[in-house]
Amino acid sequence: MTDKEKKIMETCGKMLPRLSENEKEEFLRFTEGMAFLSDYRARTDTGQSEVRPSA
Repeated sequence: MTDKEKKIMETCGKMLPRLSENEKEEFLRFTEGMAFLSDYRARTDTGQSEVRPSA
């Protein structure tokens, strides 16, 4: 894991306990969307046309 990835995890770990349940749901939707886009870009960059959500 890179230093930047460690910093992201650390920041999220500090933030999550302070969020309301609604904010946690919103954050989860945002991060799931980012994961979907990242997966989509990786697949289109490799020429794969079928997109499946990552687990």
